[in-house]
Amino acid sequence: MSFVSDIDKPSNVHVEDIERGEKASVQELDPEHHDYLMKRHGTVDLDPLPSSDPLDPLNWPDWKKNFQILLIALQTFSATFMAAGLTPAFQPMAEVYGISVPKASYFTSAQIAAFGVMPLLWVPLMNYYGRNPFLITSSLLCACLNIAGGFCKTFAQQMATRVLVGIFISTAFAAGASFVADLAFSHERGKKNGWWSLALVVGTPGGPFVCGFVQQHAGTKWVYFVFAILNFVQFILWLFADETVYFRHGPQPEQKGFFRFLGLKKNPGKPLALNVFWRPFKLVTNFNVCMAVIAASIAFCYANIVLVVELPQAMGILFELDAQQLSYQYIALIIGSVIGELLAGHLSDWWMKRCIAKRGGQRVIVDRLWISYNGFVCIVVGLIVWGVYLYKAEPGHWKISPLIGGAVAAAGNNIIATVLVAFAIDSAADKAPDVGLYLNFVRSIYGFLGPFYFPKMFDNLNFAGSAGLMSALVVVFGAGPMILVHIRGSRRA
Repeated sequence: MSFVSDIDKPSNVHVEDIERGEKASVQELDPEHHDYLMKRHGTVDLDPLPSSDPLDPLNWPDWKKNFQILLIALQTFSATFMAAGLTPAFQPMAEVYGISVPKASYFTSAQIAAFGVMPLLWVPLMNYYGRNPFLITSSLLCACLNIAGGFCKTFAQQMATRVLVGIFISTAFAAGASFVADLAFSHERGKKNGWWSLALVVGTPGGPFVCGFVQQHAGTKWVYFVFAILNFVQFILWLFADETVYFRHGPQPEQKGFFRFLGLKKNPGKPLALNVFWRPFKLVTNFNVCMAVIAASIAFCYANIVLVVELPQAMGILFELDAQQLSYQYIALIIGSVIGELLAGHLSDWWMKRCIAKRGGQRVIVDRLWISYNGFVCIVVGLIVWGVYLYKAEPGHWKISPLIGGAVAAAGNNIIATVLVAFAIDSAADKAPDVGLYLNFVRSIYGFLGPFYFPKMFDNLNFAGSAGLMSALVVVFGAGPMILVHIRGSRRA
């Protein structure tokens, strides 16, 4: 018996018998609970099983659930939108603050670092005390800080606003998995997780695309004002949202005194344990989750961050593009990401239903991984097309060929992100918030390191050689681990 097969023996069951699970649920439910679920959902074959309380988020109307998930997706989008949206303003800010362009890029790097670290603090607090007060407050504070950013006169002042924005907007950055876990059943997770994962991915090219026009026609100050407007819209929308934290097992919290004034809840039957802040890292012992996180992080770095961050250098300088012309290039990445989501969320949920039916009611979670291989193929093909055609391009003569490759790679990244997030949560369904935090930390920190070596890689290997290296890394450290997980899970089934 290998170490790999033993590493998470005590962890989650990877094979479920849907039919036997339904019969067991029917026997355990009291008549009133059974009748309520049949009236509300038309079935008791639900995972997870809701309570008979209409306030249980799983019992909310579908429109209300979708509103909440789309709202957290919007806030997730805004985080990467604002971090990457500064790209067209690097040159003007470098001139105003008397710094180099690489140093101006630290405004983005600082926020990426905050996205990786701060959710480890925010998400456990939000899952315990309630999410809405944190999200309402953070949206308003970010709006104020972005207004201040438009009036900063020095590098230090602007860096302070960027760091604080990164800290506060990160309340939403890794909370998407928690929202989906509280609002969606297992058969919906592929699609619903796809919404916020698509928002996160699209935010990186979406920011430079929009802000390139703003920078060209209104100036740097209005880049920050656009960020502030987006944050204020979120603030208003959160005021109309209901709290999604619900203590299904045990008494419901009572809001008293200062907690009631702040809108916070408190679990009366369970104190907040300090280990929740480092508990996500325990998932390193869950082989399925760990491998999925590594694969998703590799894909995100080389099929999203490298394309977004290096596009000004790769195409802007090569083809002599101004800020507005450069913004057009990001359309390819946005289109690719949207197509990737259309080929991921619905498809993976449909595929799982098909596999369950084919297996006679048996649910094997590694079946979902078949869809992820489409993503790895797209990334490899897209990166090679992107790199080779950039290598062959003539300075000053724009061609669309590299953008086609970038779009294909972006589609592959979103397929992988959606499918592997759903798979990781399936592998540790009772630890969905921890899965989101663990994935976010690894993905953000690995992505944060990329811009430090990307320029040297392109200088030493050229675009074609760099594309070959990145493709090899995606195959070895992305597809390779997931194939191993797939084989291992299929044998245990």
